[in-house]
Amino acid sequence: MKFCEIDNPWQIPIRAIINPKFNQTFAIAMTDFGSLDIFDGIPAGSAHFLEHKLFAKPHYDSAQRFAQAGASSNAFTTYTKTAYLFKTVTNVADNLEILLDLISQPYFTTVNVAQERGIIAQEIQMYTDMPDWIVEQATLAALYPQDAIDFDIAGTTDSIAQITAPVLNQIYTHYYLPQNFCIYLAGKVDLAEINAKLQILADHNHHLQMFAQRHGRPQLHQKPHLLPVVPQTTLRTIAQRPRFMLGLRLIPTIKQSCAMITLQNQLEFLFAIILGDSSKIHQTLVHQGLIDDSFGYTIIVERYYALVLISGESDQPQVVAQSLENYLFQGAFISELTRANLQMVQRENLGSYVFLQDYLENLATEAVELAFYDLDVRQMPQILQQIQLKDLKQLAEEIFQKENWTQTFLYPQ
Repeated sequence: MKFCEIDNPWQIPIRAIINPKFNQTFAIAMTDFGSLDIFDGIPAGSAHFLEHKLFAKPHYDSAQRFAQAGASSNAFTTYTKTAYLFKTVTNVADNLEILLDLISQPYFTTVNVAQERGIIAQEIQMYTDMPDWIVEQATLAALYPQDAIDFDIAGTTDSIAQITAPVLNQIYTHYYLPQNFCIYLAGKVDLAEINAKLQILADHNHHLQMFAQRHGRPQLHQKPHLLPVVPQTTLRTIAQRPRFMLGLRLIPTIKQSCAMITLQNQLEFLFAIILGDSSKIHQTLVHQGLIDDSFGYTIIVERYYALVLISGESDQPQVVAQSLENYLFQGAFISELTRANLQMVQRENLGSYVFLQDYLENLATEAVELAFYDLDVRQMPQILQQIQLKDLKQLAEEIFQKENWTQTFLYPQ
């Protein structure tokens, strides 16, 4: 496997992870702009809306062009990023041209924005009927009252009503800049073919030439608005079983963005040990019939947001919540923090990294995300190996603060 930079005249970081053993090639273009970036009058859901509409061009649709060139394409929006991607076994250079055209040529009209608004409104309505979504949004709102993360990534029907063609053009101009992007190709990559294509585009593609001339440092929503956490929320809606979600908010004091990745992995290690399938509390709750396979936890670390969500279905959700609260806040998990458990989790994560090499999509996606934290994906084994038991014990002492804890319960109507 070979890692290399691909020179281009547009100052877009383009990198390749070359493995000639693969028949497929995966490519992803990611920009540092996501659903949290809704300050200064940007309506909630704008990043997601822009992701949908960028595929529309004056006389064609980019998804159709990808298909005609033998590629499957997609896109996604997260709290802090928007990504456009394709996967193909043929015509890699031609598909890269379509990808570059996709991100450099906006086409927003009153008609196509109105059409998309209706589609996204239906998507939002679909989410509001899903109990798991309802529980998560209520938990996020309790952890970060009046913060941007309160909103779903797709926004609300009221917020997307404010998104117009001029609004999308303004957002695109401000955030879709060459230096705010990173592109990774992974798999079977012919550098000579790619370089030849880029030279042709440099000479003849007007939209890319205009794209390259745009510069600036866009303001991003870096730090959360930290009002007091709402301790408990109780909901009633259509559902088959009661659900719970327990949220823990962290307040990172880290100044270097790359250190957030270390924090994320420390949290992954810590919760794998104290709440994973082999932990004592997990086995006890299963034995008591209080939790089942729906039980799990999610760790979110993006920019300077860091939180843990613990959730599941249970006929006695408040009993589960109280058991977990006692376990975490009274330090009953300390006996689980052993060198043997750390080494087991370390081996599992290092194994997952090795396994990652065989999956182009996961490898390229992780590589491009890490680039925004000033890290190379090849540094991950070292980061994982450097995590020590004392780091996890210190982290546990810092994060389990009752004022940063919330409980959400959802009951069937």
